[in-house]
Amino acid sequence: MAVKEYYGDEITVRFDLTRCIHAAVCVRTIPAVFDTKRRPWVLPDAGDADQIAQVVRRCPSGALHYEYTDAEAPREQGRRPTTIRTADGEPLWVEGDVLIVRDGQEFADTRASLCRCGATGNSPFCDASGPCTSWRGRPR
Repeated sequence: MAVKEYYGDEITVRFDLTRCIHAAVCVRTIPAVFDTKRRPWVLPDAGDADQIAQVVRRCPSGALHYEYTDAEAPREQGRRPTTIRTADGEPLWVEGDVLIVRDGQEFADTRASLCRCGATGNSPFCDASGPCTSWRGRPR
């Protein structure tokens, strides 16, 4: 997976384009930090590190993650208990301590949007290319 890192004085934001389904929670909430029309599109020093961490934790796909530069600061953790939310026309929204096995490789995560229609090109993740895309544009 191709992960890009955006370094700030207090926080680093990691972005995995292969996981992004453009729910746009980040750009709607802190446009000074997250602006897809700008390069680089993430400017961690343009906002408060705690607010950025809060918004990143709301990214439903798990495309965004963060790490504070202060080694003593709390690390991102999954919600407990782990939850799976679903509704008609939406992917499976998973939040918590998640272990994902893909092509025989395991990795831990805190959030994921999993495909439920089978039309994704990025299995098991939703890539918003299938018929289950009526959720798009709805705030999460």
